[in-house]
Amino acid sequence: MKPLTRRTFLTTSGMSAGLGLIAASGVREDVAAQSGVSAISSNFNGTPIAAGDFIWFNSVLKVQGLGSDPVTIGFGGSIQFTANGSLYMVSVPTAIVNYSPTVALATTVFCNGQWITTAPLSGLAGSVFLDGVAFQAPAPNGFPGGIKNVTWQGMFFSVTPGLNVQWQWAAAVYHNANFSADYNALGVKPVDDNSASIYLNSDHAGTPENFKSDVVGGARGGGGSNFTGSYSGTGSTTPSPANVGAACGGS
Repeated sequence: MKPLTRRTFLTTSGMSAGLGLIAASGVREDVAAQSGVSAISSNFNGTPIAAGDFIWFNSVLKVQGLGSDPVTIGFGGSIQFTANGSLYMVSVPTAIVNYSPTVALATTVFCNGQWITTAPLSGLAGSVFLDGVAFQAPAPNGFPGGIKNVTWQGMFFSVTPGLNVQWQWAAAVYHNANFSADYNALGVKPVDDNSASIYLNSDHAGTPENFKSDVVGGARGGGGSNFTGSYSGTGSTTPSPANVGAACGGS
């Protein structure tokens, strides 16, 4: 993949018209040209994915540079890979992550087409859920095992200066026809921390708690208790300066 700039990312990802409620705020192009964009490529394991099963692409982040004031980070992106000779471009919902000093328990909701996660500003162990999308393997043959160079590219935004975002993505397979019918019904765990959400367990952030019994092998997971799949390498970037807002929930 060619190196991404802010301009080429917005063009190739189809997001040049804006990110819904994420909008640049008087940012000069020369200042923001390289900031905020990150792409991570990784491979799927050798397990074929049956037609009709869903790949749960999920991502998490950690943020350096948080202080005592609330912070909001916006993210938008897409996933691409080639399988069986065809190029697949997967649109991913935009996401908002709020860090709040007044929140004790983290939450994740899907509202008006975007993920909104609100987490405590400090004291968290591990990562926070960033974004996710369910993608159904096509009939009649599904996907082969061993797909390579699966790339999730995205752009981060925040009005707060001095932040550094580190993020990873994973992918697990779920055998349930209703998996993507209602993202809120998934019960996505918002944080790794085993005491900072309603899910008092050691599951990774991004685990679809209400569908854990349906996980099977494939993508970057082996089934069993690997509910998110194994993580990719880590991407790191400084968010592009922008105003970020959430349509519902959050702060």
